[in-house]
Amino acid sequence: SASGSANKDNAARVAVFVNGERMLDQQLTKRKSTFTVFDGVDVVEGVVQVLKISESANSLCSLSAITVDSEGSIQPAPEKSMKIEFIGDSITCGYGIDDPVRSNHFSTSTEDNTKTYAYKTAQQLNADYSMVSISGWGIISGYSGDGNKNESSQLPKYYSKLGFSWGNAINGKKPQDREWDFSKFQPDVVVVNLGTNDHSYTNNKEKRCAYVSFITDIRSKNPDAKIICALGLMGDNLFPYIDKAVEEYKQTTGDTKVSALRFAGQLSSDGICADWHPSEKTNTKAA
Repeated sequence: SASGSANKDNAARVAVFVNGERMLDQQLTKRKSTFTVFDGVDVVEGVVQVLKISESANSLCSLSAITVDSEGSIQPAPEKSMKIEFIGDSITCGYGIDDPVRSNHFSTSTEDNTKTYAYKTAQQLNADYSMVSISGWGIISGYSGDGNKNESSQLPKYYSKLGFSWGNAINGKKPQDREWDFSKFQPDVVVVNLGTNDHSYTNNKEKRCAYVSFITDIRSKNPDAKIICALGLMGDNLFPYIDKAVEEYKQTTGDTKVSALRFAGQLSSDGICADWHPSEKTNTKAA
């Protein structure tokens, strides 16, 4: 069941994996769609993953039913022993990762978060994961084309919500109208990869208090997690300030389970995708 647009630049993109193999990759341009993942006379047993691989801001989708026509049954996959939460922007969303032309622009048809450092890290560690990421967003300011503060794209405002959508709703509610239940997913590690868009406004000015406040909020909702504050794939100009914010938080609170991580920047030789976003090769290195 889709809630989105017939325009492929904004329609939700979903993928279905069976035992790790991608069996379906489809944009939902109709109000409702039904897909057959596999059929045949042989008995098939496997782990099926249904993933929305484009971000919530542009389009939403809901899963109406999963059915089998045989005598088989469907059971929830067991929880994995490790859980990771990723908080980020377009890099974590996989913005343009399927478009190798750096001068091209955003489209959900070329966005795939299963090719990002975040998904790849979770796969390598055999971890369950949660992603909170919106293209163009930051902590102090979202992307600013004119240097003015973009307060409409501050991710901390919506961290406690299910998600965010600019216009779409399912069953009359937008994701930002629904509270996220932190008790149902307590991560072992939280990775924050924000600051790339803030730089368009802060321009290296000292503005770390908002970052310290966000770390404090993350800790209040994830009391036992290690928190990693990362930056660098599309520029590390603000990393010294993130590093200072981490140290300030640790000194003020005595909480030592917080650290800063500087990613190596992307290289032209590894490919650069739409709007200068990291390629899958770059994301693999980061993972």
